[in-house]
Formats: sequence, C-alpha cells, structure tokens
Amino acid sequence: MGLEEAREEIDEANRKIVNDVRERMDAVLKVMDHKERDNIEIRDREREEEVKKQFEDLFEKKNLPEGRGEELAEVLIETAVDIQKEI
Repeated sequence: MGLEEAREEIDEANRKIVNDVRERMDAVLKVMDHKERDNIEIRDREREEEVKKQFEDLFEKKNLPEGRGEELAEVLIETAVDIQKEI
C-alpha cells in the first residue's frame, strides 16, 4: 500500500468518526429531551465519569495509549454540553 492509499484510509476513517459523533450527538438530544421534561440538570458528573471510564477501558482493550480514552470522552462530553446549551 502506498502513501496516498494509506491517507485515503485515514480520510475514510475520519468521515466515519464524524458520522459516529453526529449519531452520538443525536442521542444526546434525545437525552436532553428527557432531562428537560423531568427538569434535570444538563451535567451529570457521575455519568460523565462512567463515560470516561468506559472510554479508558475501550482504549485499553484496543491497545491504545493510556489516558487518551478519557481525553476523547472529555471532548465528546463538552461537545454534548455545548449542543445542549445552544438549544
């Protein structure tokens, strides 16, 4: 495989990641509807910690760098909070 083919694989993976993030944010909007209906705060620190742990575990299983799963989870959580605040 040449350099350009490898870069095309990366570009395709990037598109998949963005699509998955969009799907995740769509699910966030559904959660937001429930929170609004039940008058629950946007942030749930306990759930955020669960998500960070989940990502750490998933990264570990895939032999990805320690700590990066939590960082990715934090980016996704903050993105979800931003979306909820905009609405």
